[in-house]
Amino acid sequence: MIKLSQDCCKSSFMNDGYMFYKNVLKSPKYIVAPMVAQSELAWRMMARKHGAHLCYTPMISANTFLTSKHYRHEVLQDLSCAEDRPLIVQFCANQVEVFVEAALIVQSYCDGVDLNLGCPQHIARRGFFGSFLQDEWTLLHDIISEARKRLSVGVTAKIRVFPEISKTVEYAQMLEKAGCHILTVHGRTRDQKRENTGLASWSHIKAVKENTKIPVFSNGNIRYFHDVENCLQETGVDGVMVAEGHLTNPMIFKDVHPNVFDIIEEYLEFVNLYPTEMSFVRTHVFNLLSHTLQKHRQMRGMLGGALSIATITRICDRLKRLCHEENESEQLIPESGMSHWMCQPYTRPHASKGGFLTDDTTKNDSTTVSKSAMKKQKKKERNLYKKHQKRLEEHRRRREREKEKQKALLDTDVHKDRILRSNERKQAILDRMEEVMQNDSQSVVVCLDLTWTHKMNDKEINKLSSQLGRMYGSNRCSENPAHLYFSGFERDGHLWNECVRKHDGFESYKIEMESKPYNELFDSSDIVYLTPDAALPLESVEAGKVYVLGGLVDETVTKKLTLDKANELNIERRRLPVQEYMIRSGHHANYSTVYCVNQVFDILLTYHETKDWRKALHAGVPPRKGYIFEERHDS
Repeated sequence: MIKLSQDCCKSSFMNDGYMFYKNVLKSPKYIVAPMVAQSELAWRMMARKHGAHLCYTPMISANTFLTSKHYRHEVLQDLSCAEDRPLIVQFCANQVEVFVEAALIVQSYCDGVDLNLGCPQHIARRGFFGSFLQDEWTLLHDIISEARKRLSVGVTAKIRVFPEISKTVEYAQMLEKAGCHILTVHGRTRDQKRENTGLASWSHIKAVKENTKIPVFSNGNIRYFHDVENCLQETGVDGVMVAEGHLTNPMIFKDVHPNVFDIIEEYLEFVNLYPTEMSFVRTHVFNLLSHTLQKHRQMRGMLGGALSIATITRICDRLKRLCHEENESEQLIPESGMSHWMCQPYTRPHASKGGFLTDDTTKNDSTTVSKSAMKKQKKKERNLYKKHQKRLEEHRRRREREKEKQKALLDTDVHKDRILRSNERKQAILDRMEEVMQNDSQSVVVCLDLTWTHKMNDKEINKLSSQLGRMYGSNRCSENPAHLYFSGFERDGHLWNECVRKHDGFESYKIEMESKPYNELFDSSDIVYLTPDAALPLESVEAGKVYVLGGLVDETVTKKLTLDKANELNIERRRLPVQEYMIRSGHHANYSTVYCVNQVFDILLTYHETKDWRKALHAGVPPRKGYIFEERHDS
């Protein structure tokens, strides 16, 4: 990698921009935009296969990246592929040190770091980043210039335009002088979003290109490949960045409109090579099938609930069969003249929607705007500006107050004592659980039988993984924790992967996780199998006994499955004494004694601590099951 000069003058900064563009990035013309939860590694690798010269990562929160170990690990995993180059990592940040410190960590994984100054969404307003920094020129200058001094990779920025071309040019020139290597200009204003998206202004982008000396990328209005060519010709930019157009057709840079099912199959192959969160996968599949799902709406819910690649593959196979059964006339999209199952863009926005008129742009515009309308528009803009300045002031004051509080805390022993007590509490919890795991004779042993997971669908596996997390949380909070076993639990299985995805640090939970079934782990005389179909109620919870819970979500569908298995092994069966201590409310259509495993566990744990079935059942039996306690009357 070329190490860029750090001690150079402003003109050198500008020259460095083209050195970086040509020598490091290899003069890219076709660029995949940074897209939250959508420009991940698997998608980038497929994009490169189909003509993309340069890719950006999804936007990363610099602050969260520095403070969250789990988030940082996920980001670095996304940057782990050596073939994923050239690559620019995009951060959002509103503090110099936060941006630079985050960039220093990732600079060995990429070719450049980009500052997000274009996000117009509510979360950016609330977090004071993205396009809501575009009035903070001093801050932005400091961020870019400090990054140039301390980083060995390129420093770029992605901006949105101001309504006025002249102000947009000044904005770009300020970032150029600060040391920006490359500038990406999205030709829409901060207010052009959602229903007011409208068309991007290539006139603004062209003006920036003509009045700066660094490479400029254009972003906006790209639906087809001929839009890319037109943009390069009309604006004179060095490269064209594509976002939505690429999501609906990953082969846009090859000017090809492939079958969506072939593209989905190819993308899923990349997902198998580069593991990706299922939420990202579903979003991509929804984008690719946008037109097809308009024709077959009944499949949307099924796709939205898919929790595995296998499920998505089955849904796509079914959709493909439905497409083959259609008449040819039913398949065509009027706007494009193509079948709905071919990769193609969404309907273009109407040219009159969401646009803006300014002193710089109205001179050559044929649209007539009354003086009254112009006055109202300017008044609205002044009011918005005042509100924005007021919010900025509130942000500054809040940050100052927080800094003062933190400083006061750090200067006192109170803060140190608080941290010490917190660490002591955590260590005490771990010590309690370790002690329990080493001495079964003095503790209650609860084993979750997970040999039934092969009978569960994706949705049920998802529910069960959440229940396991709540179960462990209850055990940690207990003064008398149980010794927990998960039997029949296959590492790297579907349930294991869901638990690791949902629960931070799941691999190090204080739980005995065994692949063997419970009947091979314990003596059958010590086992009590809890099943709602048992004839006899559980009378007490004793130390030294092993209470096995059937980890089967939606057991009401599969009747007596766990009971039959326990009978086959000649193991003692018991049910919770719900009917002995509670009565039916009389207000429910259905009454059930089937509970989630974490609810059963809470009942056992509470009884072990209190020796009171009323308190125990109150802790775990939810009111929706229809059972209540009979009121006691004092004699």
